[in-house]
Amino acid sequence: METNYLQELKHDFSDVPFWRHVGCVIESIEEGQAVLSLAIQHHHINGNMTLHGGMYATLLDNAMGLAARSLGERKVATTNMSIHYLASIGEGTIYARGRVVHTTKRTITAEARVETADGKLLAMGTGSFRVLK
Repeated sequence: METNYLQELKHDFSDVPFWRHVGCVIESIEEGQAVLSLAIQHHHINGNMTLHGGMYATLLDNAMGLAARSLGERKVATTNMSIHYLASIGEGTIYARGRVVHTTKRTITAEARVETADGKLLAMGTGSFRVLK
């Protein structure tokens, strides 16, 4: 994949209003892969004083979607996502690692994992993305 396209993608998505609101940071993008980070803040915490499940979903969706976009497709939309919540966390920085596992002309399938800095698995998911033309 052309390096300029990946740099533009990183720049453009770093400025998406929702990403800025929740605090997602794009750590890296390569063809078919993306790594995001999130420094957990007080507003990300649920009533159990742990990271809200919606934040896991957001990170997984964003990591998979960005990995799908890294293939050069101009736009994709999530059509299906499955999440496994495996462990809780209440503070620190976490990482979402997404990668493309299958492509067709109209659909991209990806998987992602949310982990702590030392590799503890917190959540994982799969998703399907429609290629918009």
